[in-house]
Amino acid sequence: MRNLISSSPVTRFAGAAFALALTALVAAGCDDEASPTTPMPAPAPVPAPSPMPELAPDPIGANEVVDRETLKAFVEAAAQAAADGIASEADTYAFLDATFRPEGTWHHGEVYVFVHHRDGTGFFHPVTPELEGQNLLGLEDVNGVKISEEILAAVADGGGYVEYRWPNPEVEGDEETGSPKVAYVLPLDIGDLELLIGAGIYPPITAADVVNRGNLQQFVERAAAALSEHTADRETAHAFLDANFRDEGEWRHEDIYVFVLTMEGINFFQAPDPDWEGTDVSEQEDLNGVRLGQELLDAARAGGGFVEYWWDNPAVEGDEENGSPKLAYAVPITVGEEPMLLGSGIYLEAGEEQAITWDSGSADWLDADTPGKLHGDVNRGPDPIEVIVLELKS
Repeated sequence: MRNLISSSPVTRFAGAAFALALTALVAAGCDDEASPTTPMPAPAPVPAPSPMPELAPDPIGANEVVDRETLKAFVEAAAQAAADGIASEADTYAFLDATFRPEGTWHHGEVYVFVHHRDGTGFFHPVTPELEGQNLLGLEDVNGVKISEEILAAVADGGGYVEYRWPNPEVEGDEETGSPKVAYVLPLDIGDLELLIGAGIYPPITAADVVNRGNLQQFVERAAAALSEHTADRETAHAFLDANFRDEGEWRHEDIYVFVLTMEGINFFQAPDPDWEGTDVSEQEDLNGVRLGQELLDAARAGGGFVEYWWDNPAVEGDEENGSPKLAYAVPITVGEEPMLLGSGIYLEAGEEQAITWDSGSADWLDADTPGKLHGDVNRGPDPIEVIVLELKS
């Protein structure tokens, strides 16, 4: 098709004029040394933002103290809180009382902060205020460890750990023997007040720590928890027991060891004597006719419990016939899908057997025994007492 609009000289002149005007406009924006085709300089780089200041971590709480490392961190945080928060010597006790006595960040059960003078006098104790103002020098644990002197020595070195035994209110039978405890202490100076600050925990019970009923129960429950992560099948469980529970160490100390039975009474694991493994102990009795095997199984079926009996103690000469008092504790476990029990036992000191009391006007239910046999719950040792048990029928 033809172009309907012809290109006239006037049109060509107007286009050329427009081009010249555009070139002049661009040149006007350039300096003398620049040309219209020189690239613009690159923009200056944007400075990186300043890093945010690190926030101080929250102090570790008393409920988070589970081992020596967290105990140390807890005491260090408490010392810092006291140093930062106490305005003067006169305010020291009021601050400690308001901050460290209530249950919360600084007090959880048996984990709490204590403060002493560095002459051995108690200054602040959230659980036992009777110790405040008392001279604690000469305070000993059941093994003769001078606790205050050890604490003062650790503080003199700039801080440190102190190990001793102390009654744990949560452990049955702990009043006389105590449970292992570890404290961490630091110096604390407030004006002219020369103090020390510390806290303590009851660490996990090992075989060497078992000296009473409560320790035994803790040990067995801890052993069952450790095994529970390795119970996919029989082979896995036995391999873990054999590798960790057989030799002297955390899980075996002298006559404190772990055993495992099936709920049919077959010995699955016996730490000191693998020759027993595979034998049927369901009908095993002690030297006085106590059905030890069945009582262990019954304790496990009940969710866990103690069994008292008499057994030959290799460390006691002359008890081959009558045996020595022994206490076992057993709990249920599962290996694969098979129910079993895990237990351990300790030889009790003479006179340490559990006392059985009979209250006037009350009834005590005892498990039935085979006719003609002494009742296993009452008759212990070579001189059993006679008990008359009446069966009441409605």
